[in-house]
Amino acid sequence: QHVVLGRPETEIHALADTIDADLVVMGCHGRFGLALLLGSTANGVLHGTKCDVLAVRVGS
Repeated sequence: QHVVLGRPETEIHALADTIDADLVVMGCHGRFGLALLLGSTANGVLHGTKCDVLAVRVGS
């Protein structure tokens, strides 16, 4: 487990690089504009992470 403070996208990118991750799995629940597809955090992670990202829609 890892707990860090900061912008989620930035910290997820940094941690994924640090641990040489093959895959980042995250929940998403976007509601506005392009965020309808993923959510702003999931979208930010997707567009900056060097490894694969699996976004799983949560909630309703």
